[in-house]
Amino acid sequence: MSETVLRQIECLKLLSKDRTRSANEIHKALEDRGFKTSKRTVERDLQMLSGSVGIIADEEQKPFGWKYSKDVALSLMPGLSEAEALSFLLLKQFASRLLPSSIEDDLEFYFKSAAKSLTENVSKSAVRTWPNKVRTVETSLALQQPNNDPVVQKELYNALFRSKQVEISYRPAGKPEARSYSPINVLGLIEHGAVIYVVANFEGYDNIRLLALHRIRKVKMLDTATVTPPGFNLDEYIASDGMGFGGDGNEIQLVLRFYDGAGYALRSISW
Repeated sequence: MSETVLRQIECLKLLSKDRTRSANEIHKALEDRGFKTSKRTVERDLQMLSGSVGIIADEEQKPFGWKYSKDVALSLMPGLSEAEALSFLLLKQFASRLLPSSIEDDLEFYFKSAAKSLTENVSKSAVRTWPNKVRTVETSLALQQPNNDPVVQKELYNALFRSKQVEISYRPAGKPEARSYSPINVLGLIEHGAVIYVVANFEGYDNIRLLALHRIRKVKMLDTATVTPPGFNLDEYIASDGMGFGGDGNEIQLVLRFYDGAGYALRSISW
């Protein structure tokens, strides 16, 4: 299949009936997926596809926004299987906080299709009730999730997704005011309990820093590419005590004595 056909198919996948997307947004999304093209080429593709597939341009928007017309049947994509529908629902329920906003927006069609599939197409299947039967519960005192600025989170995730450096305004714990830092290499994200930490490296320094997402006040994505420290690996960083636990220190023998039911939790996972 030619590169042009693959690009046009991917272009159609990026559209929905519910929201419009500009040619510039589609162009950026295609680049994220590895397609080397121009905004003008995307505009020509959209114009060509509008004559045969049923996509329309909202000319009241500037720039034009593209979407499927309300009466078109979205038969380009096959219906979700039970397993696929269940997987999308569980992804949204348990892991959506770690998705880049651009990807989450793209998946919204699948999330809605999954919910519809499980309520309409498999009404007699046990798969339908599974999402209502599983939950995750914190093993310790459940902490209230901090308020992450959605604008900050979106820009930061976008920079990580595109491997771009950032400039941030950050208020360290115990400090009354935020300070500006730039450029910063965003290397990864770690969800620890209720808090999302940004794994970062400040240019000019060798050490890795952990920045609490909710303490970041402003983010600006730069044009410069992220510079990853030699040998950095997110899993190895966590295993080497990066989060304050783990590491490769010497093992010791520890004997603990519990009274009443205090040790029940430990017994329940070891027996």
